[in-house]
Amino acid sequence: MKTLATVLATAAALTCAVPAVAATAPPLPSVPDVPVLGQAWIGNVTDQRLAVLSVHGLRRVEGATVLYYSLGLRSEDQTGDEAAFFSAYGNGNNFVLTQNGSTGLECTAAAIDVAGSVAYSALKTDEVGRCISTKNLDLEAPRDQLGRATVGWVLLAPVPQTVTTVDVLVGSSLVQGVPVEDGLLEPTVTESAPAVGTGWPTVDTSRVSEAVDPDGAVFDLRSQVQDVKKKVTQAKRDGRDELELDASVLFDTDKATLTRAASGVIAEAAKQITAAGSTGTITVVGHTDSNAGDAYNLDLSKRRAAAVAKALAPRIPKGIRITPVGKGETEPIADNGSAEGRALNRRVTITLPK
Repeated sequence: MKTLATVLATAAALTCAVPAVAATAPPLPSVPDVPVLGQAWIGNVTDQRLAVLSVHGLRRVEGATVLYYSLGLRSEDQTGDEAAFFSAYGNGNNFVLTQNGSTGLECTAAAIDVAGSVAYSALKTDEVGRCISTKNLDLEAPRDQLGRATVGWVLLAPVPQTVTTVDVLVGSSLVQGVPVEDGLLEPTVTESAPAVGTGWPTVDTSRVSEAVDPDGAVFDLRSQVQDVKKKVTQAKRDGRDELELDASVLFDTDKATLTRAASGVIAEAAKQITAAGSTGTITVVGHTDSNAGDAYNLDLSKRRAAAVAKALAPRIPKGIRITPVGKGETEPIADNGSAEGRALNRRVTITLPK
């Protein structure tokens, strides 16, 4: 296997900014003897250093799929006295394809079958915010080894044999066209997060038994049909029908009072709820972008959900109960780093009973 320096040299010539999707970056050559199935830039909002994310393998084992990847600082960022804690890289999509409230990169991963509209995310444990993976404290380049590219792994939900190629999400970066193969990578070493080229970490596949709600790690991708005029989107999440209403139509900035245009949007939502024959309890959830503080956004989202619920109640069949909930900025569906992403995150969703 080639040395760490060979792997990191592939990044030295690249000077582009971190892309939202790996396909927008110039391709990086693979390293002989060390499989490199795709690469992308991945950033750290704390210190602005860029790392190269390399996907080395997506391997089926009994009850799971092992994702092997590595992270190493680009050449010009291998200076200074601060260690590179790679578990803090890739912030931005922490709640998009995870179902366990994970906030670290090591648990924010998924194999995405676009053709089948299914995502296979990290297997969670009964410890809040944790998954079966490399420990976050091990996923680093020490300050005296900033040229070290470190290998990590995570157990994802099992990808079926019929799915041969997927897109891989790690943190906020997407690597497309990754083949799914069988068996663990070899040779293995005892080090939990070894340097690239020194061997592969030993994955204890018996830990699959620690997974809590493994079925919950597999879910449908959002399928949407949008009415541009009325700003009502139909979606399916976790097996439930969901209506998404554009908050920019429902409310003015920082307000929880419905606009004139909101009447048509809510009427359309009520029509779709009635047509679905829903019974029982529907949930109206308010979401915000990340501007302002957490407490402010949570309060605003609660008031917006309550306003929509109040306007919706007289328009739907009697007997349907409505529960308003505010989530604030905790469940983004897009990157809050752009105006377009923030606009998508400002929304009100209506979840129908199964």
